[in-house]
Amino acid sequence: AFGGFIKQADSDAPEVVAFWGGQASYLDFTHPQTREWWKRNVREQLLEYGIVSMWNDNNEFELWDDDARCDGFGEPFKITHARPLQTLLMARASYEAQKEYRPDERPYLISRSGCPGIQRYAQTWSGDNVSNWETLKYNIPMGLGMSLSGAPHTGHDVGGFGGNAPSPELFVRWVQNGVFHPRFTIHSAHADGSVNEPWMYPEVLPIIRECIEFRYRLIPYLYTLLFESAQTGRPIIRPMVYEFPADPKCQTESFDFMLGPSLLVASVLEDGARCRPLYLPAANEWCDWYTGEWHSGGGMVSADAPLERIPLFVRAGSLIPMGKVMRHVNAEPDDVRQVFVFPHPSSGRGEFTLIEDDGLTLGYQRGEYSEVMLEVSATSDHISLKATQRGNYPLPYQRIKFVLPPNETRQVIVNGETWIDAQGRIHAF
Repeated sequence: AFGGFIKQADSDAPEVVAFWGGQASYLDFTHPQTREWWKRNVREQLLEYGIVSMWNDNNEFELWDDDARCDGFGEPFKITHARPLQTLLMARASYEAQKEYRPDERPYLISRSGCPGIQRYAQTWSGDNVSNWETLKYNIPMGLGMSLSGAPHTGHDVGGFGGNAPSPELFVRWVQNGVFHPRFTIHSAHADGSVNEPWMYPEVLPIIRECIEFRYRLIPYLYTLLFESAQTGRPIIRPMVYEFPADPKCQTESFDFMLGPSLLVASVLEDGARCRPLYLPAANEWCDWYTGEWHSGGGMVSADAPLERIPLFVRAGSLIPMGKVMRHVNAEPDDVRQVFVFPHPSSGRGEFTLIEDDGLTLGYQRGEYSEVMLEVSATSDHISLKATQRGNYPLPYQRIKFVLPPNETRQVIVNGETWIDAQGRIHAF
């Protein structure tokens, strides 16, 4: 009634397009009344029923007449100049509706489309991908490119959205890759009528379960990377060249990537592969996550890749904070922190600042969070570990457990005191 649709080029009638087998018109988010109409309906039809997040889907504004007209905030212009802007304004309206309805809670919004600026309002992903090995492989540089372009909170439809169902092996390898991305979502609508579900192949369900449990344990590390990204714009998943710009062999690597500063993720991207070559960046030493074996950087290794796991290496000096397995976030008290420590095998130091807050409100913007500064330094005969808290947010756990590689035998000093267990491995503060 108020003219809130995108209009035809030569009249004030709505521009009509074919959409999912019918006819439809696109809302014009450059019209102030449209934005208010959208926010009101978000509130009345979603938020008031208890919905706490939103998904803006199919929002690419596929109008084929470039001359169709937008209100333009009172100065009309053609849609050819405004498709990405429409999506951005749609996301902003959804975001504002959530903020206004729950003013002290963090809005959570997903948008399939966007332009620079979308990261202020929404998480995004690569859209309707196809279930095959090539897509699994090339989704990785897509996500890395998005991460370098100011939209770090991204991911892919794990297992592939379209096509036919993935094979058990492809599904396993996709999940193993996906758990290391900011957005981990198994989502599909296959041509054969199937949908991807964790339990779709009973013979590999234990592997899928272990991957998802690892993802939940990794949340303290991921959460800190998200916090850092929101503050600084630093990507969460990082191309090798981002972390190792001086290493020429990292400058063109598109498929292996770093999760934060510490974890080198080497996905398996070929059917039947049970090992794969992997380059470890120079001027670093690297520890195999599974075996504790150390490797010098600057050369290739042949990394074991049984179906149960993909290669995962940790940079010397890293500290990886982890929590406990839960069925979903907040299913149980978040009262466990283990820090997996990878001290330099010869000498060196490292640090990581773990972020802890309530995970829900905007209190962190008022300084209601704590930083747990984790430090490690190593010499040939001892390892020194330190944990100190800065900030007034009460930690939900009473102690931190430091976990060292299984073959570590050096004396351990924690906050100035020597701690050694029977195996010389777990040292608690």
